[in-house]
Amino acid sequence: MSYHLHMLCSRSLSVSLKNSLFVLNSRRTQTTEYTSEDERFMLRAIELANTVTYEEHTNPNPIVGCVLVDPSTNEIVGEGYHPKAGEPHAEVYALRAAGKKAKGATAYVTLEPCNHFGRTAACSRALVDAGVKRVLIGAYDTDPRVAGGGMKTLLDRGIEVVCGCKEKEATEMNRAFFDRIEKERLEKEAQTRQNKT
Repeated sequence: MSYHLHMLCSRSLSVSLKNSLFVLNSRRTQTTEYTSEDERFMLRAIELANTVTYEEHTNPNPIVGCVLVDPSTNEIVGEGYHPKAGEPHAEVYALRAAGKKAKGATAYVTLEPCNHFGRTAACSRALVDAGVKRVLIGAYDTDPRVAGGGMKTLLDRGIEVVCGCKEKEATEMNRAFFDRIEKERLEKEAQTRQNKT
């Protein structure tokens, strides 16, 4: 797990612990521990995400895959990926495929679920509304509109969040997306400095 993601997960947990509601809801946990079965399902989510490419399909959005699993049987109940900008995100397609089976399921998402409303609704809230109980996240979303907000929404609603499952693979497949976000951040900082002089 990268230092950046580890610090974010630690920071998210610290924020949650400070919230008095944590005492009332013991299910509200965050961890970086996962099993070989978890890795297998995350690899499937990564495979789904790679159905498309950033350059040809999803730009300016990242490529994302999502798998929903029934924890009592370890069977996949829903899958999805983000096909192109403006279309529903991976989590939404997986939830649609799962239907009522999404309740109580574990979600494997290659990128932190979004927490903002753009051309589509917030995926973190869709997972909450569907009754998902556990979410494994491959890579932290550095987009400032998300940047930990998706994890916070999940934690605040009592969902167990596991960070960094197959992080290297999940990060590398979105290298172009992350590079664009970093470039925009640096340009904004440079513009801010210029405006101050």
